[in-house]
Amino acid sequence: MVNTLKGQIKPEHEAVLATTVIGCLSTLRHKDQRISTNPISFLWNGSEFEISTLKGRMKYRNLVDRPQATLCVVSAQDPMHYVEVRGSVRLEDDPDRALFTAHFRKVSGGIDPPDGMDSPDAERAMIYLTPEQVSSPAMYGGQFDDFSDKFHSDS
Repeated sequence: MVNTLKGQIKPEHEAVLATTVIGCLSTLRHKDQRISTNPISFLWNGSEFEISTLKGRMKYRNLVDRPQATLCVVSAQDPMHYVEVRGSVRLEDDPDRALFTAHFRKVSGGIDPPDGMDSPDAERAMIYLTPEQVSSPAMYGGQFDDFSDKFHSDS
């Protein structure tokens, strides 16, 4: 099991993060402390994960109350590999949606967000997740390390 403290993103983690743009973000619900998990798009900027959200979303309210989260990213290339990141969260307002637009363009391959995607009164924020603990265990003891070759074969 790869388990690093101090948020070390290793080369094998980078490979998963470079080829995958969807992960599942878990927070603790502010009203009852139960776990809440949502699929989200993200960017890894080399030191933090960037996630755009609306301030009206439950995850935003959860993170205002308790600025900690876990992000799990399953490899888009090989479903037997994943990276789980636990860490602290910093929230920043995005009043002109500049951060959201840049995020959307990167995740979509250069496409601008569609007009009317957010309601006119919607407020955007960016979530910055700083890794404090990273784990990437070999599933089933690494028995399926060649699964990617089999999974993507055309025969």
